[in-house]
Amino acid sequence: MRACTKLQLKLTALVLVFALSFLTTSAFSTELSTKRKQLNDVKSKLDQTRQKIKQAKTQESQLVSQIELVDEKMVSVQKEYDRLDNELQQVSREREVTENQLGVLQVELWNTQQELSQAEAKLAERREVLNNRIRIIYKRGNATYLELILNASDFVDFLSRVRFVGYILSQDAEIIRQVEVARAAIEVKKLEVEKEKAAVNAERLKLIEQEQRIRELTKAKLAQKLALEAEIDKKQSLLEQIKADRAAYELAEDQLLEVSANLTARIRQLEQELKAKGKLVGNSSGFVWPTEGPVTSPFGMRMHPILHTMRMHTGIDIGAPYGQAIVAVQDGVVLQAGWIKGYGQTVIISHGNGITTLYAHQSAILVSEGQQVSQGSTIGRVGSTGLSTGPHLHFEVRKDGEPQDPMKWY
Repeated sequence: MRACTKLQLKLTALVLVFALSFLTTSAFSTELSTKRKQLNDVKSKLDQTRQKIKQAKTQESQLVSQIELVDEKMVSVQKEYDRLDNELQQVSREREVTENQLGVLQVELWNTQQELSQAEAKLAERREVLNNRIRIIYKRGNATYLELILNASDFVDFLSRVRFVGYILSQDAEIIRQVEVARAAIEVKKLEVEKEKAAVNAERLKLIEQEQRIRELTKAKLAQKLALEAEIDKKQSLLEQIKADRAAYELAEDQLLEVSANLTARIRQLEQELKAKGKLVGNSSGFVWPTEGPVTSPFGMRMHPILHTMRMHTGIDIGAPYGQAIVAVQDGVVLQAGWIKGYGQTVIISHGNGITTLYAHQSAILVSEGQQVSQGSTIGRVGSTGLSTGPHLHFEVRKDGEPQDPMKWY
């Protein structure tokens, strides 16, 4: 009876140890699956953040180029504006000079008109004197002058009187001639002043028209200058905003990298602990992780790292060192083991029910076509064959030949 009891106790203890071991292993497996999903989420966010950083840098570069072009245009516009402004000031000064000349000529014309009026008055006066003298001679005949001559005391006096009469008559005629010459000269001067005034006024009108035209050009150039300044300010503000956004993205990138590093470290720790307890266990789908390492590129559309075009990524990339073991995620039969264009050294395993898995870029294949493989058995080594940028495992899951997101199995 006691022997039976002891045996029961031992069996119970073994069951408890196994149960605890299973629970611990199950807990580790659950946490590992959770951490892998979290890491994938972080990687996805990291890719998105890096894409935003790249877009921000592209926008920055474009804006800087645009601002430089506007700045160059601004320099040209500023030079043209300064030239027009200087020309406007020069024309304004020339117009002021012509207006001053017009003022001087107006005064000179007024003075000339006064001189002409005085000369005409003097001429009229002398003509009146001469006319009176002629009228007297006409009315009295030549008696007066004859008497003046005949009353001479001797011949010498006679000659003197004759010369005196002639002098008076010639003097009257000379005065009239001089006055007429002076009046004619004044009239010529007046015409010249009027002509010069007309020329100066025409020049003034021309300068006024030129000044107005330059003023309009200067105004238009100023408007263009202000528009360019506003455009520069707008682009500069946008550039500062994009720089601030990029700084925020870069900060987020640093934080995500830190989270990613922590998750990666925890995943490796869990994998080591699970290895110490035995093989990596599968999840509810029955799959185990094909090789140690985090997902470095998820399933879906992405920018191809070599071709630099947007392409569908039909699997996931798992970062791993060269030569690391690759295991079958589930029992199956090797459908293909060899070189596939683009994939390099590749193994394809059928697991039944239309499910196949693919393991690409291997450095060495350790199975052959038609071979039965068990879950967790090594089928190859991590490499970088085919279209690859470095050692990693490209892992695919297909259902009836259609690519599926492998993370749905984890």
